[in-house]
Amino acid sequence: MVGLLLLCLCASGMTAELDQVVAVVNNGVILRSELDQQVRELQTRAAGQPNTRLPAEATLRKQVLEQMIQNEIQLQLADRTGIRVADDAVNQAVAGIARRNNMRLDEFIGAIEAEGQSYAALREDIRKDLAIDQLRQREVGRRIVVTDREIDNQIETLNTRDAKAGGEDGKTLVKETRARHILMRPSVVMNDAKIRATLAAVRSQLVAGGDFAALAKQYSDDATADQGGDLGWVARAAVVPEFQQVMDSLEPGQISEPFRSRFGWHIVQVTERRERDATDDALRERARQAVFQRKVEEATAAWARRLREEAYVEIRLDQGS
Repeated sequence: MVGLLLLCLCASGMTAELDQVVAVVNNGVILRSELDQQVRELQTRAAGQPNTRLPAEATLRKQVLEQMIQNEIQLQLADRTGIRVADDAVNQAVAGIARRNNMRLDEFIGAIEAEGQSYAALREDIRKDLAIDQLRQREVGRRIVVTDREIDNQIETLNTRDAKAGGEDGKTLVKETRARHILMRPSVVMNDAKIRATLAAVRSQLVAGGDFAALAKQYSDDATADQGGDLGWVARAAVVPEFQQVMDSLEPGQISEPFRSRFGWHIVQVTERRERDATDDALRERARQAVFQRKVEEATAAWARRLREEAYVEIRLDQGS
């Protein structure tokens, strides 16, 4: 029994030695094993990119630890303020990563595990990243305002840059569809089956010559109900993919069968189509995005510095760590 106890104490001591705390962040800690893993991942990625040069390891470890501290501060704030990332959001993010790597999901998971990484740990890292993104959007992104004057100044910059590069003579043509729809959202009273049957009956009235605007006002749960369901001119990618797919399949005047999107059940009627010269709009949007991104980066950096200054942080990383 004494020998077993000594063995357990030795094992415990070895674990503590191998996995010591390298930083205390408010009421949380960062372990050396976590820091080691982050550093290894950076070094592995850099090894696969010949043009990427990392600083000396001691400097790299300090830089990585500082980023981990900032992430921990922000994750703690996200948790305190009730930000929760659903599994569906993680699933979509993972699927997006797999798609960008030209892999099916099962192939992506296999590749991750073949590299000795844990798919469960990857999902948890993605969940944390999404939580931080939501926090930054709420605390910083929504407060950013881009004025017309700033857009005009940015356009001058873009025009000057394009002129030096030889100019951009191409037009931006946008395909637009004018449509109207009726949306019904599932509820305790109206389940999917009842809604689908109701919309099928409404569609029959419309095909027989019923007044779309009047029926939209009567049945639609969408904010467009008071406008008779009119969506105006809709550019591609302005609506969810399932809605766009149905619109694309219709000829002007045709009314869809009931279909589901993430918002509920719809029937939609296409009334017109056109191709519009949106060159000026595209330039202004490009300028707005450039100004917005710059302001977000500046505001996020200032916000992160303020959080770091207000947090309790004790760094225990020494030269031997």
